[in-house]
Amino acid sequence: MIGARNLSTRPVSGADQRGFTLTETLVALFILALLSSAGSGLLLSASSSGKQIRDQEIGARRVDIAQAFIRGDIDAMSTRAVRPEWGNGRPGNLFGAQPRGSQPFLQFVRSGWIISDPEATRSSLQYVTYYLDQDKLVRRAQARPDITDATAQVERVLFENVASVSIRFRRGTEWSEEWIGDAGQDLSVLPELIELDIRFDDGLGMTIAALTGGRS
Repeated sequence: MIGARNLSTRPVSGADQRGFTLTETLVALFILALLSSAGSGLLLSASSSGKQIRDQEIGARRVDIAQAFIRGDIDAMSTRAVRPEWGNGRPGNLFGAQPRGSQPFLQFVRSGWIISDPEATRSSLQYVTYYLDQDKLVRRAQARPDITDATAQVERVLFENVASVSIRFRRGTEWSEEWIGDAGQDLSVLPELIELDIRFDDGLGMTIAALTGGRS
């Protein structure tokens, strides 16, 4: 037939017909596994770092709260006389000494208890003590300065893993490692500054110094 052309079909080679070989598939899977492992490692690392940051933030908040309690108590310290817990001594405005076992090392009355009812007869003063319970620094607040067995009290652990606590008091230019409120001085006299040095089991520590309020 005039004008007809012979059409030829090019045979498809074996290279064009074949897919991935087993070796290529295994290599691809190996690379994918490496990428997946690396991604998981990065994700775990990011998660671990995030947890460490959160733990550090929680720890920092606890320290801030504990310091706020200590500074607030000392700042609101009253000259109201109180009888010490460690015996039948005479009432004094403040009792402080180096910690010995679980015996309170700081005892005083503070003002600042909020009374919602202005006509209430309850005192606005609190009796506050600090003591060590093994490796814990504990604050105990009682709802009235003259405590009895029925007096409501609230305890709060301020610090844990405490290795040691030391305390000292400054009046003028003189420092003392104890303050005995019934030692003969006028009960209106308080130390001007109280300093707590707290050491922890991990070797770290902090020093908290606060001025006393000296308000009745």
